[in-house]
Amino acid sequence: MLEHIRRAQCEIKKAGLDSFLFTSSSNLFYLSNFSSSNAYILLLPDRGYYITDSRYYENAKNRIEGLEIIQIKERKLKEILLEILSGNSVKTVGFEKDKVTVSFYEKLREELSEYELKGVIGFLNRVRITKTALEIDIIQQAVKKTDRVFLQIIREIDHFPTELSIRRRIVDLIFQEGGSGESFPAIVATSIHSAIPHWETSDSKIEKNTPLLVDMGMKLSGYCSDFTRTLFIGEVNKKLLEIYNVVKEANIEATSVVKAGIPIKDIDIRARSVIDKYGYGEYFTHSTGHGIGIDIHEEPRVYKDNEDVLMENTVFTIEPGIYIPGLGGVRLENVVVATKEGPKILTETSLDVIHI
Repeated sequence: MLEHIRRAQCEIKKAGLDSFLFTSSSNLFYLSNFSSSNAYILLLPDRGYYITDSRYYENAKNRIEGLEIIQIKERKLKEILLEILSGNSVKTVGFEKDKVTVSFYEKLREELSEYELKGVIGFLNRVRITKTALEIDIIQQAVKKTDRVFLQIIREIDHFPTELSIRRRIVDLIFQEGGSGESFPAIVATSIHSAIPHWETSDSKIEKNTPLLVDMGMKLSGYCSDFTRTLFIGEVNKKLLEIYNVVKEANIEATSVVKAGIPIKDIDIRARSVIDKYGYGEYFTHSTGHGIGIDIHEEPRVYKDNEDVLMENTVFTIEPGIYIPGLGGVRLENVVVATKEGPKILTETSLDVIHI
């Protein structure tokens, strides 16, 4: 991920720092394309170091490009950092203020007392919004595979008596598709549970003549997919069918305004205006979408108060929903890429009603 390293080094220079110590798993993966439970990356404007223990050292040497690999062995992290910093005329060290524990910070402050520590919140968040062609390709593959998982679930739906049995099958199919696991715990919500946006999948029996909401995603090569559809099993409640069509219209309308250069808030406002028009505004209780990448929720938040401009190659979800307690809910979610020409919809599963 040489391009990612260069992007981060530019941010370090912009922040007026001499170096930056990364500790969060997401940023470590972003910079190295390598996963480890015990690693640190120290970046300077012109070089970088990946520091890990013996469990990962050999593999890291073979797989990581653009960073010098250093093993934590007899030397402790403190000694390694001091050796690098002192040999490169460093005065300031940035760190991820929102990603470290108080104890780690206190230890860092004590051990690097001769250096000025500068904590930064959300470092690289803005950089990670704009995806490279490779990142978009990986996410697109993950989305396609997630589509296939959902279609297989529909084919087998009669075999699953409970919400948890559906989730177990989702996990199984994710692995069959080559994913490394769920990008988040799948939400399977039958009947009135579908009116709770983040219902915790339970052992409740799948009810007939009610909606079934399925929200799931997979991890593929370190990147996430996200997908939601609401389907109907048995007879369709007329009120819920009306709600479904409103949510579908909101999704289509929100997607229609997507284009690099527009205010991000316009996407949410367009979805919300459709739902408001039909009198369901109070039942749309979350933002229209969110960025997606290494983490399932990344910047930007697609909401009516986000004044930021939508950048080219931003990958994000569009997922309006209406949730009526005691009746049920509907959410329809696609993954979209912003281009200069307009939206590129990665999700291929239709938004049309699925009736089983």
